Amino acid sequence: MTAPATIEVHFLLEDLLVEAPAGARLQEVVDACGADISFGCRSGSCGTCRVRVARGLEACSPPGAEERDFLAGLHAPGDHRLACLVTLHGPVDIEYLGP
Repeated sequence: MTAPATIEVHFLLEDLLVEAPAGARLQEVVDACGADISFGCRSGSCGTCRVRVARGLEACSPPGAEERDFLAGLHAPGDHRLACLVTLHGPVDIEYLGP
């Protein structure tokens, strides 16, 4: 049995580069590596974990209706996501923005 494919996640503000399994949730990656991203509700309703995907937006799961509506209410650009709701399928560069 082969090991699952891994991806690189680069947290820009702290210049932290980690490997994670493809298909991992960004929240799980943050929890595992200790990256400096804060979470409040962990369900996509508070915005505490808002990030900018500086590279690899196409490697992220598409936002659901609730996430799109929440970010639209903030007038956030299309590269902003809620870290608690994103699943990663390829390499990404992440910049933490917060609420």
